[in-house]
Amino acid sequence: MNTCKKKLIKVCALPLLALTINAEAEWNYQLTPYLWGASLDGTTAVAGQDVDFTAEFSDLVKHLDAGFAANFTAQSDTWGYFIDGNFIKLKTDELGLKGGIDVALDQKIVEAGISYRLSEQFDLIGGGRYQKIDQDLNLPLNRSLNGGDSWIDGFIGATWQPVNTDKWTLKLRGDIGAGDSDSVWQAGIGGGYRFNKTWSILLAYRYLSTDYESDKFKWDVDQSGLGIGLGIRW
Repeated sequence: MNTCKKKLIKVCALPLLALTINAEAEWNYQLTPYLWGASLDGTTAVAGQDVDFTAEFSDLVKHLDAGFAANFTAQSDTWGYFIDGNFIKLKTDELGLKGGIDVALDQKIVEAGISYRLSEQFDLIGGGRYQKIDQDLNLPLNRSLNGGDSWIDGFIGATWQPVNTDKWTLKLRGDIGAGDSDSVWQAGIGGGYRFNKTWSILLAYRYLSTDYESDKFKWDVDQSGLGIGLGIRW
């Protein structure tokens, strides 16, 4: 089994801890397929070549080859766990990045963790986030670079849910991480409307900042944007 798969398995195994701790509790579950309209801004480097770039979501979506995102949560009275996956693949020879750069990008972000309920509004969270980037950069003067890397960071944070009625929800989240990255942090706010006990619609804003560098690759990028999803609860 390669290193990439081992890292991913470690992250996805974290929710098993919550099940072990609170095996006898009654659980509620929710699956939310969603779209995160993230823009990119930062610096990447392949083979020692730094490239600054900015790409708005409106430009990226025009050249999206494939994309999928989903969030799964489980919650008991005290403990909870969550898994979130975001997969994007785009390829274009028209994207207007800084310096006239064309790009092909394959990105995977998977995070998983557990939560502990302090009160009706506050939860502590902790877990791991796996990221994998593969990219091809076509630079001016017919230069081409390709490469990528995968890495994993642990994170701790908290959520605050000031609104949680039969119809409406509002939640804020923040976390900070450490591990393979030099620094990584995330913040978000999201609200939802419940049509009934099963179905809901959710709208959120998410900001993820990652500063990762290895001998062969660099990813110092901020990703931010609105997301919309359909919640299925049971």
